[in-house]
Amino acid sequence: AAEPFKMEVPAPPPPPPPDVDDSGAGPVIDVTSIELNPAEECAFEAGLGLAIGFTSDRQLSGYHWRVSYVVDTAKRRYIVQVGSTEAADYAPGMNAMTFLAEGLSIDEVPKALWQQSNGLLQLALTSPSGEEVMAVNMVVQIRVDETGSLR
Repeated sequence: AAEPFKMEVPAPPPPPPPDVDDSGAGPVIDVTSIELNPAEECAFEAGLGLAIGFTSDRQLSGYHWRVSYVVDTAKRRYIVQVGSTEAADYAPGMNAMTFLAEGLSIDEVPKALWQQSNGLLQLALTSPSGEEVMAVNMVVQIRVDETGSLR
């Protein structure tokens, strides 16, 4: 006689952990918009304007944005500090930051950086004590064009 079909029912998942007191946790930041100027490919010499709209769940006093360009090569990681915004007080709710970077000539950029085609433009919201609260990372491509300009 054939045995009846048996189906194994998995054990129920464990209960979720109890609520954790997150009063010591950092602020909750949500990016609502990002604007680049120019929005298309441009020469390094042309500079770059950035604007970010974001919300915060709490007051952020004396915070600033650090802007850097990060490239990983076979030998090491290069971090070029592009600049930072002035310290500002951001209220709970909707906020905005703007940043303008002057252009760089190809002579100012280490050769190892422009020989790599991909890099990371990083905008880090930073507390007065220097703690990075959150970062916006954008993959960017650089290249040397036919005239020898970095784009």
